[in-house]
Amino acid sequence: MRYGASPRAAQTLITAGKVMALLGGRFNVSKEDLKRAAKPALRHRIGLNFEAEADGITTDRLVDEVVKFVETGDRDPIGV
Repeated sequence: MRYGASPRAAQTLITAGKVMALLGGRFNVSKEDLKRAAKPALRHRIGLNFEAEADGITTDRLVDEVVKFVETGDRDPIGV
């Protein structure tokens, strides 16, 4: 399966993390801020191929699994 987001998606994630931190009354971004910002920042920037859609994988599920992978380092969490 192929999936991915552009470099601009990373910029959006960082900016959204900063916004989450400011809304929380903080000046520095935490890992939790980035996790909260991940779906809104990335869901519309990831294009799933036909195989992924046929397997019932959604962009939200993929973002959740990527966040989980980054935290735990588990390989191949959804069989991709």
